[in-house]
Order: sequence, then structure tokens, then C-alpha cells
Amino acid sequence: MKKSYQAPRGMRDVLPENMPAWQRLEETARHLARLFGFSEIRPPLMEETDLFTRSVGEVTDIVEKEMFSLQKGKTSLSLRPEGTAGVVRAYVQAGYAKRDPLQRLYYCGPMFRYERPQKGRERMFTQFGVECIGSSDPRLDAEVMDMAATFFEELGLTGLEVRMNSMGDGEDRDRYRDAVSDFLSPKLDDFCDLCQSRFEKNVLRVLDCKNPNCGELIVGAPVLIDFLGDENRAHFEAVQEGLRDLGREPCVDTSIVRGLDYYTRTVFEIHAPDLGARSALCGGGRYDHLVRDLGGPDVPAVGFAIGFTGTLIVFEQLGLLEGLERETADVYVIGFSAEQKAAVLQVANDLRKGGISAIYDVDERSFKAQMKAAGKGDHRYAVILGEDELARGVVQLKDLGAKSQEEVPRDGLVEAILRG
Repeated sequence: MKKSYQAPRGMRDVLPENMPAWQRLEETARHLARLFGFSEIRPPLMEETDLFTRSVGEVTDIVEKEMFSLQKGKTSLSLRPEGTAGVVRAYVQAGYAKRDPLQRLYYCGPMFRYERPQKGRERMFTQFGVECIGSSDPRLDAEVMDMAATFFEELGLTGLEVRMNSMGDGEDRDRYRDAVSDFLSPKLDDFCDLCQSRFEKNVLRVLDCKNPNCGELIVGAPVLIDFLGDENRAHFEAVQEGLRDLGREPCVDTSIVRGLDYYTRTVFEIHAPDLGARSALCGGGRYDHLVRDLGGPDVPAVGFAIGFTGTLIVFEQLGLLEGLERETADVYVIGFSAEQKAAVLQVANDLRKGGISAIYDVDERSFKAQMKAAGKGDHRYAVILGEDELARGVVQLKDLGAKSQEEVPRDGLVEAILRG
């Protein structure tokens, strides 16, 4: 009995009929990246495991439970669970910090996390992300937030909220960490085992627990913006002012604590309140010491990442991707007989050389069946080759949408089609 193969659990094929929606997201991402002056970067899909341990943090679900890793001798490699670490590693390795510190970089590609597959969460997923490395200017924080929101607006969403918080930095963060520890200590035994472990290793991670019981236990916990010193508070306020300059009213949300260890100062999420409990569309923030932590100088940075899987679910629910059609060839070339195979192939080749996509019948179907296939395939034109036409050096050009037909010289076919 033959074995039937399927895509690995949590990973799926993007079939041709699914591609128009994916291409719309990718095209929107690349268009925005160009508008905002970002250059594309493509780090490898695998990095040294230690890169993610050092950047994302040992006390995170990603590192503790979700990485796809393999060991070869003394080398441990992992499929990338997120994009920032690899981009920063590439920035350091390329020597940008010395020769050209300010880099606006973007990526669009697959990430991998070994987690329980469910709606909106897959083990292989695509992210569009930007990383602006080399400056602590608060205008850049505002700019990347505006860019993230604009991505969704370009696709048709309205009424978005930019919710932001500050994770502080330096002594502010230390004082806040102590205050959270003092708040949690008296009731630590009531928290889940994971939170109790996190309390010892990185107490702030307790605040990011998704366990409902733990969520109730942290109600009333200290908020970091109450611990901001003058410099970090000034930065936080300047980011808000930058958003207002861009025409967006910031919404301060002290509950936002991004789950990765490298965040400092600004953290944010883009929300669509009309979606209810699942209103968060994407997130990001500033990570001013990650370059240093990965072997480079102490260079500040800010960025975000947008997951395509969740975005597609939202847009399908709202009907914002309706009407997108699978790409088809512009022209279907039709011959009347087997003797015309060479001529059909040559005409299709001439069209392609002229920048016009073309296909032809390969099943030796009748003229009627070929015409039916041309119409069913949503091609713009059909080019018909008859024996008489071939002898006279002409072809019949049929506009399948307008249902009109004209005879054109074979050597003028490309020009006739381009004229429309």
C-alpha cells in the first residue's frame, strides 16, 4: 500500500489559488519599505542556537519550548523563530557599525516555532519586519509605529489604535524589577510553576504569563512608566509627540510588556478595536543594547514584525481581500491542427519575448475545447492560428473580455496587444 504524504503538522502549502492574497501582503510590505527608505536584507533561515538564547532570552517560551534545533558535532543550529536576532547579527558581521551605522533594513520570509498549531498560529509562518539600527532618535520610534499602522490601512483597515508603553532602561529598569519582585513575593506560591521559575531568572517575564489565574494575581502590579527617570521619560514623551506630528494620537497602555528580553524603552502594538478581544495586529519596539549583546558596539535600534497568517485571517473575516484573482497568462494561443504545433510554439515565444505572458494547449484538444479553455482560464486574449492565416502571415486576435476579434499581422501581434 502506497504511503500518502502530507505537509508537516503546523505547516501548509500556499497553493496558486491562495497566492493573490499573499502577494498583496508582500507587495504592500515592499512598497511601504521603499517609501520609508528601507533596504531588503535576507539572513539565513538557520543561525547558531546561542544567537537566539542570548537575544530572545533563556527564560522565554521561544527558547525553552519552541525552537527547531539540530546538533551536528559541537555545532547547534536552530531555524529562526523571529527575525531581529539574525538581522542584528548580519549588521555586526558586515561591519556597518563602523562604516555606515544608520541602517534601515527590512525582511519578509518564513519563521519557525514548535508550538501547538491552532487558528492563527503555525509552526512555519511568514513575517514582514523592519529594523532601524543606529539611532535613538524618538522620531524613528514614531516612524516605525506609523509604518506598521499604515501597512494595515493600505490593505483597507480603519479605526486603528497605536498603543504604546515604555520598558525603561538602565537604573529605571532595575528599580522597577525590584518593585515587581516585592509585589509578587508574598503570593508567589499561588502562581503557576513556570512563573515561579521565571521569578528567579527574570521576574518581569511573570507579567507576560498567559495563564488566567496568574493574570488575576498580577492585577495592581507596579507599572514601569512610574519608575522612568528624566531621560527615559523625555524619550517616551518625545515619541508620543512624534506620533502626533504624524497625525496619530498615541494611546498609553501600561499592560504592554513585549515578551522578548531585548526590548528597552518604547514598546507598542497596533490594535483594531472593532475586532474585540483579538484586536492586536502586530507589535514591536526599541532594543538599544542588542547590537552590543551580540558582539557589536552599543548601537540603538527600533523595529516591528507583522505576521502574515494572523493578518490574512483578519482580512478574510472582514472581506477585505475579496476580488483578488489568481494570475493567469495574458494570451492563450490556439491552433487548429497538430501540424500547427511548431507555429503555436513560435507565436507563444514571440509574445513572451515582447513581455506578454502566453500559454497554449498541450492536450491536442479540438478548436472548440481550446476556446473553452481560454475563456475558462480568465485569459485576456486568444490568438488563433488558422492554415489560411499562417499562409498569409496574419493571426486572429480575440479580446475575450470585449468579445471582439480582429485580424493582425503576425509580426505586429505584440504591438497590437500592447495597444490594448
